[in-house]
Amino acid sequence: MKKLRMIFLDTSMFRLLFMLSMFFSMVMYVERVAYVLTYVLFIWGAGLSVYSVVKRKAYATLYLGVWLMAFLASFTITVLVNINSNLQAVAYNLLMLVHAGVCFFVFYGMHTERGVPFRWELYLMVRVIVYLSTVFTFIGLVMMLFTKGRFDNYMYYQGVFKGFYTNPNYQGYVSALSVIFCHMLTKPNFIAHSGQKRVSRIWLASCILLNCVALLLCDSTGSLLLLVAYAAIIVLMKVFSMIEDLNFRKMIIRIVTLVAVGIVVLAVMLFVRVACRVGVAVFFSDTVLSSEQIKDLASDALFVPKTDTGVSSRWFLWDAGIKLFKQNPLFGIGKGNLHDGIISVTGRENLNSQFEGFVQIAFTDLHNGYLTILVTAGVIGAVFFFAFLVRYLSMILPVWFVHRRIMVYSVYPCLIAFIGAYLCYTLIEKTLLFDVTYLVMSFWLIVGYTSCYAIDQGYNRRGNLYIFNMKLHKKLI
Repeated sequence: MKKLRMIFLDTSMFRLLFMLSMFFSMVMYVERVAYVLTYVLFIWGAGLSVYSVVKRKAYATLYLGVWLMAFLASFTITVLVNINSNLQAVAYNLLMLVHAGVCFFVFYGMHTERGVPFRWELYLMVRVIVYLSTVFTFIGLVMMLFTKGRFDNYMYYQGVFKGFYTNPNYQGYVSALSVIFCHMLTKPNFIAHSGQKRVSRIWLASCILLNCVALLLCDSTGSLLLLVAYAAIIVLMKVFSMIEDLNFRKMIIRIVTLVAVGIVVLAVMLFVRVACRVGVAVFFSDTVLSSEQIKDLASDALFVPKTDTGVSSRWFLWDAGIKLFKQNPLFGIGKGNLHDGIISVTGRENLNSQFEGFVQIAFTDLHNGYLTILVTAGVIGAVFFFAFLVRYLSMILPVWFVHRRIMVYSVYPCLIAFIGAYLCYTLIEKTLLFDVTYLVMSFWLIVGYTSCYAIDQGYNRRGNLYIFNMKLHKKLI
């Protein structure tokens, strides 16, 4: 029993297994088994969340925990006020409530654990993903080239690469994330402090090369935005670290310049992506492509939210989300009711018609993380959640600013840049919180590691505040 208890309380093992199961849930042939394993492990995560609250009283040591606890309380009310005859929707709302607890207490709340080996754990997570993505992308590209796209539809439609993943967007996200992780693995202090060996430069170069090619071929504008935003933030932090005396004028000039350069770089990468798409389509086509076909391939060089009039267009989903928000602005409609809600305000019965039941509910999203939270959790829940995000950024950024001149070799700036880039990425993708996917959990994993680094580097809000005769630790807010 003692050994079983030790295994159950090993949060590092849980996070590693949970992330791996969600990664493989994106991979063809094993996704169904991985989905089952993910939800089995999810029960373990729910148990760890309850243990951290009841036994370790994590709510009293969780940095900025007041906002997260208030959000959980608000969303509990959301679940209760949205109970209806659709039991699957009610069950999914409850699942999202538990999921939020796992994100808050087991992933972000890892800094409340005594002696958590966060450096070693981060290094292991990063290295595993770099290896897996390199192997999968290499095999996928080889199969695409030597089977002319006929092996299990490795090419979607005309020139859209999905590799071994079930969706080209997954290929794009993993590719962008792998390039970012490769950058982390070049930081010498990161390697030294984790107590591990340096990853071979051949592996890193292969990973960057192969995943950049896959990113250009997979047609994921969001993933491309993630990588460009990450690079832009890294450059911005580097520029700020070299300035002796920061003032408002210098900051504005450099930010505007960086934004302009970023737009140019993004436009160039989008052009290259379209060129690659057309080139691959020509390579795999048995006939000469017509000018109309080439025009269709090049028509969406830039992100256009209203790509069509169907249920997959961002404009359709955002418009439906605004209508749903007006129906219940205070506490929202709940994530489980989003599918039926979109149908009710639009009349489009074919929303996610390829799925049924619980899966159909799970796959429904507004493709904007902020809007999804606003619609499903309401104004009250959204205010608490966004207050946490703002306070979290105000926690991690000053630590970098104070240590910016001695952190050139640290992974900490990379973590901050990823969080900033992900917050840009979530503008056009189904991310942030209410989705049990690798995309969402990788964000909360990095949020947790970054909080550990910030606290370890000296962030601390000591003292108490008294609000309505109630004593609160400053770090809780």
